[in-house]
Amino acid sequence: MTELWERDAWDLADAVRAGELSAVDLLDTSLERIAKHNSELNAVCHLDEIGARSQAEAIDAVVASGGDPGPFAGVPIGVKELAQAKGFPNTHASLVYRDEIARNDCPEVARLRGAGAVIAALTTAPEFGIPSYTASRLHGVTRSPWNPEATPGGSSGGSAAAVSAGMFSACTGSDGGGSIRIPSSYSGLPGMKVTFGRIPSGGEDDPFDTGLTSVSGPIVRSVRDAARYIDVAGGPSLTDSTSLPKAQDYEPLVADLDRARELLRGRKVAFTTTLGYADTDTEVAAVVREAAEALIDAAGLQLIHIEIKFPRPGRAWSVLSAGDMAAWRLERCTEQAEELDQLARGSIEAMPHLRARHLGDAVRRRHELLVASAQVFEEVDLLLTPTTPTTAYVAEGTMHGEVNGIDVDLMMLSAPFTAPFNMTGQPAMSLPAGLVDQMPCGLQVVARRLSDELCLAAGAVFEAARPWPKFAPSA
Repeated sequence: MTELWERDAWDLADAVRAGELSAVDLLDTSLERIAKHNSELNAVCHLDEIGARSQAEAIDAVVASGGDPGPFAGVPIGVKELAQAKGFPNTHASLVYRDEIARNDCPEVARLRGAGAVIAALTTAPEFGIPSYTASRLHGVTRSPWNPEATPGGSSGGSAAAVSAGMFSACTGSDGGGSIRIPSSYSGLPGMKVTFGRIPSGGEDDPFDTGLTSVSGPIVRSVRDAARYIDVAGGPSLTDSTSLPKAQDYEPLVADLDRARELLRGRKVAFTTTLGYADTDTEVAAVVREAAEALIDAAGLQLIHIEIKFPRPGRAWSVLSAGDMAAWRLERCTEQAEELDQLARGSIEAMPHLRARHLGDAVRRRHELLVASAQVFEEVDLLLTPTTPTTAYVAEGTMHGEVNGIDVDLMMLSAPFTAPFNMTGQPAMSLPAGLVDQMPCGLQVVARRLSDELCLAAGAVFEAARPWPKFAPSA
């Protein structure tokens, strides 16, 4: 018999709406899982048991009276600590903000709460979401349930560890250079970065993360959960001028495999393990290539061979990503620089040295990336890549790593295939491709801007053709 913690969020919510399950029972199950696993993993950094129980009881009362609490009815959800949940700590994973409390929900959390989700906890993140691992001076090191010596990724690492360990069926994430897709790849989960603007960022209290690259989104175990989440959280917001109109509902598409296959059949696809400038571990490349072939076969896609040569996003991505931090954090963090970790302090100290030419170079490089991507997507509907060049590295984090015996910096170790599509604003989804030395790696599916449905359809077809383990073995 399938345990409650093993079931997908959509399945749990529908059972609560039908009166077959209790929201309180779902919460108790999550609390038991957190008590069992969090001391080792450090995935949850704040737990509001009293508030969550009050929410769950209210949802059960709505159902008992014949009402419908919404599409996430009674599902306990962990919120990445870089987002705002009313009454919860608003620390941004930094000692500088350790005493701050969120006065309001950010748009994403407000919409999940309005859809019946039980906002139960905060999940760990690195300070200001900077690196692709999850560790901070405020909360310590977060570890992978696949291997506690390894990172679950970052910056949505706490959310990924919590979902992979069965503490929650869904958590919030955000992705400014791969921070949903990298943890999903390292943790054996599907991870969707929507088109920039599809899910609004920012809020009345804290507009941080409304810049040029970052989007909010789901950390989940199934493609259908991702689709339901995006359906709930998407749509325009008056506090985010970049937010898009409400898209079609994606869940009906992914729930109907015939429809998903029909949408994909005959579409052109290309595959690369380099993007023209990166390298992929030989074993990871083999696993990802096999997964790509399986997707192409299952979806009836047409593989074509074209030259794919993107410019490196590196420094330009860093400069553009720094805009929010400079706008909202520079003065206070400069005054309290001794409380920052190494990466955050380096970023703050570098900002006064940025000049107009640096911004100009970044804007030009972003345009070069847009042109390179346009050339590819004039010929194909989907681009397949590895999500990350390797499997997960050490939990404590690193500034360097090796790919096929060559020393590379952190950007080229974890984000060479993810960051470009933050710069272009395109939708991209990481799918569990398989294992290398018993650790997960991901296949990334990229579509044209606004064509999120193609990524989700591909994910649904692939999930049906090659079901992945939804939990780490330790769960």
